Amino acid sequence: MKIHGKYILFFTFFCIIFTVGAQNAENPFLVEFTGTTINLQEPFTISVKITGFDQAPLVTFPDNIKNFQKRESSRSSLTNKIGGNTLVTYTISQNYYPLKAGTFDTGPIEILVNKQVLRSEGIEVVVEASKVEDEEEEMDVASQITPEMQSEAAQGAFLVVAVDKRRVYVQEGFNLRLSLLVSENNATDMEFYEVEKQLEKVLKSLKPASCWEENFGIQEIPTIPVEIGGKRFMEYRIYQASFFPLNNQTIQIPTVSWTMKTVKENASGEEVAALQTFTSKPLSINVLNLPPHPLRNQVIVGDFKLEEKISNYSLETGKSYQYDFRIKGTGNIQAIREPTFSNNSLFDIYSPDIINNVLRQKGKIAGEKTFSYQIIPKQHGEFDLNNLVFWVYFNPKKQSYDTLHSNLKLVITGEDMMTTQLATSEAESIYMGIEQWDSAVAVVNYQMIIRNIANILVVLMLIGMIYILKK
Repeated sequence: MKIHGKYILFFTFFCIIFTVGAQNAENPFLVEFTGTTINLQEPFTISVKITGFDQAPLVTFPDNIKNFQKRESSRSSLTNKIGGNTLVTYTISQNYYPLKAGTFDTGPIEILVNKQVLRSEGIEVVVEASKVEDEEEEMDVASQITPEMQSEAAQGAFLVVAVDKRRVYVQEGFNLRLSLLVSENNATDMEFYEVEKQLEKVLKSLKPASCWEENFGIQEIPTIPVEIGGKRFMEYRIYQASFFPLNNQTIQIPTVSWTMKTVKENASGEEVAALQTFTSKPLSINVLNLPPHPLRNQVIVGDFKLEEKISNYSLETGKSYQYDFRIKGTGNIQAIREPTFSNNSLFDIYSPDIINNVLRQKGKIAGEKTFSYQIIPKQHGEFDLNNLVFWVYFNPKKQSYDTLHSNLKLVITGEDMMTTQLATSEAESIYMGIEQWDSAVAVVNYQMIIRNIANILVVLMLIGMIYILKK
C-alpha cells in the first residue's frame, strides 16, 4: 500500500502570515543538526530555531534524505519575560531515522519557513550498528501501541483516536492523537483528501471542552512504522495534543470520520478513483478530583524537581543579588505559578523575570520554568531557606502532594534594615517620598500634549498643500 504525495496541514491555527515587522534586525532563523553519531535506533535531527514571531511559523523539512527515513517531529518554545518585554524562541525539529549502518553525507538541505527557503550545507552522519538492543527505545515504542490500536489491528486500514491514559486527575495531562493506520499488506493506493477542511471539522468534535490544550503542532503528516500483534503498519499521524482537565467532568471522545481518496482497478483493469471513509471508535476518560488540601485548586499535577542558584552565598544587607528558582519536569509547564516566600521580613523581593521552556515530544509535555528574582537581604545572620521558599504540586505517580523546598543556606552580614532600594541601581524606588505627594494636584501629561500639537500641525500642512495645488 502507498499513500501518494506530500501533505502539509495548511490551516489557520498552524499557519502564520510572514511579516517584516515580526523579524529581528538579525536573521531570526538558525538551523542546527544533532545526532551526527548515532546507532540504528536513534534519529538524526534537523532543528530550526526561530525568534521574533508571535506564533510558530510553518516549517517544511525535506522529504528525502538518502539512507534516512523521515518520521516524527517535535516542537518547543522558550519564552523570556524580562522587564515587561516578552521574547519567544521556537524550535521546530524533524527526526530522520537511519535505514542502515555506515557513514553518510546528507548533501545540501533546503528547509521552507513560511515559504522562505533556508539553505544549509550537508553534514556527515555516522550510523553505528547496535550491539545491544536499546531497552528504553523499545519501551517507548511499545507505549505508543494503545488498546484502541490493538482492537483494530485485524483490519487492513483503520482510523483510531488513541489516548495514553483512561483515568487522570484534574490538571493531569493525557495525550491524544488521531491516526490512520494502514497495513503493509494493504494493496490499495490512497491519497489524502481535503486535509485542511476535514481536520477543521474533526477537531470541533475531537477537542474536549474544559481542558487546557498543548498542541504538538503537526505541520506535515509523518509516516511512522509500528508493529501491532505481529503485523506491521504505517501510522499516518494527523493530529496530536496533550490536554489538561480543568474540572472533574468525565471526558467523552466521540466517533470521528476521515475520508481518503482511493484508486482501484475495475473488472476491465482500468483504474477507478473513489472515496473511502474510515471511522474511529468513541472512548471516555475518567477525571478524578485531587485529594483534600488547602492548595488543591491552585497546584499543578506532574512530576517535577527543583534547580536553584544564587549569585553569591555570602550576602550583605542592602545589596542586590539574583536568585533563580527553576522547576523542571513533565506537566502543564505554562501553568506553573511562582514559589511561595513564607517570610518577607528577611528579604525585599522584586517581581521575577520568567523564562518558560516547553518541549512537546514523544507524547509528553515537559520542560522547565525559571523565576529569576532580585532580592535584597534585610537581616543579618545564618539562614536555612528550606522552609522559607517552597513550591507545592501533586505527584500522580505517588498519588500524593509533594513540595519542592529550597536547599540554600545563606550567611548574611551587615546591619539590619527595614526598607532598602537596589544597591546596583542609581534610580530611586518608585515609592520613594510617596507620603509627600499631593494627590489633589493635577498631573500634566506632556507626551499627550506634544502628540496633539504634532497632529494639528500635520493637518494644517495638509490643508496648506491642498490650497496651493488648487491655485
